[in-house]
Amino acid sequence: MVPDIRVGKIGVVLAGENIGWQIRVEDDSVNTGGYLVLTSRDFTDPHAEAFDDWVEDEGALQEYFRESGWVVKWH
Repeated sequence: MVPDIRVGKIGVVLAGENIGWQIRVEDDSVNTGGYLVLTSRDFTDPHAEAFDDWVEDEGALQEYFRESGWVVKWH
């Protein structure tokens, strides 16, 4: 099954790792050829716990979502 991934949108993790966290995927192909995966407890709070990761291409991005078990509600 192909995960529902929406580049440039903010979503909330409903299932999998980090339930309740927000997620945003950014296309970084111009700079690195890959994608940035940003997670935060709350993107509107500059002091909130947040993390970033990088994957090399769309296939790696899909695998990242599958491994995390993420089901995301996108806004």
